[in-house]
Amino acid sequence: MPPIEDITPPGEFLPEPNTPWWLWALVGIGVLMILALVAWLIFKPNPAKTRANLLDDARASLHKLKEESPKLPPHVTATRISLIIRRYLEAAFKDPALFETNEEFTLRHDALNKLHPDSREPVTAHLSQLSQLKYAPVHSAEPVQLIEEAEELLANIEINVSPETT
Repeated sequence: MPPIEDITPPGEFLPEPNTPWWLWALVGIGVLMILALVAWLIFKPNPAKTRANLLDDARASLHKLKEESPKLPPHVTATRISLIIRRYLEAAFKDPALFETNEEFTLRHDALNKLHPDSREPVTAHLSQLSQLKYAPVHSAEPVQLIEEAEELLANIEINVSPETT
C-alpha cells in the first residue's frame, strides 16, 4: 500500500498579499487624522471675533434695556444690567462672575484676572453699585445713567484687552 500523503496546505496555492493589512490600517488612520486637523484649522473659532460678537450682543441688550427702562422699576433695571455685564464677562473671559453673588465676586482674589488692570476696578465698582441698587429700599440712581455707565465699561474693557486673551 502506497503511503498516504497529507493534504497540501492552502497557503501554497494562494498568492501573498502585496501590502500587509496593518499598513493599510495605518494609512487610513493617518488620512483621517489629517482630515480632522484640516477641518479643525478651517473651522476653529477666532477668539477675537467671538469676543467682538459677544460685545455686540451685550451692547444690543443694553440698548434694548435702555428703551424698556422707563417702564421698569429701578431694581429690575439694575438686575438686568448686572446680568448683561456678568454674561459678557463669563462668555468672553471665562470669569465665573455670572454664577456668584456680589460678595463672592468681590472677595474672590482672582476676580477678573483676565481683564486689564485699568478695567478691573471700574467693573467691580459698577457691579457693587448695581448690587446695592438691587436691594436698596430707595433708588436714587437714574436707570439710563446706569445703562450708559455699563456701555462705557464694556467699551473700556474692549479697549484694554490684553493680547494674551485674544
